[in-house]
Amino acid sequence: MKVKTVPASEAAYILRSKLGAVRAWDDMLADMRRGKSTYFGLVLIPYLCSHDGKGSRPYYSLVDIADFIGAVLAVAPPSPATISLQVREFEVDPTDKRSWKVRVLP
Repeated sequence: MKVKTVPASEAAYILRSKLGAVRAWDDMLADMRRGKSTYFGLVLIPYLCSHDGKGSRPYYSLVDIADFIGAVLAVAPPSPATISLQVREFEVDPTDKRSWKVRVLP
């Protein structure tokens, strides 16, 4: 039996596109794998683990992702993006070519 799966980064991208950017989905999925977090009481766990040459990586079933999205939308419909950007203006010297680590606020 063949199962269509995606790595955790792609699963996070799908969740962000369908459920919104109200969460850091990469971190949420990592916390769900460890049993430390839920999203409205729902948990999405990997379908399998695959070794990529460096280490074992979690892969999520596309069917499980779709079921999770459906369950989340039934519990908490998505709200429009009401989170605004936190923009701040700073006076900077455009000729300053130092690294950002040593460039301090005036």
